[in-house]
Amino acid sequence: MKELIVYTNNGQTYYFSEVTNFRPTTTGFSFTYTGKVTGITREAVFNNTSTAGFTLADIPND
Repeated sequence: MKELIVYTNNGQTYYFSEVTNFRPTTTGFSFTYTGKVTGITREAVFNNTSTAGFTLADIPND
């Protein structure tokens, strides 16, 4: 399982858990994640012009 943290140019930080299918695109990156509160799986896309950086880590299964 992977965890992703995205840092935006305007100072916001977004945390995503259960990340799969992380893919670079021609304008940024995309991935699939499952919301912790909702349990719903969604696809997300970030553009490089609005993203300052990101971290992607493997999280051990309990």
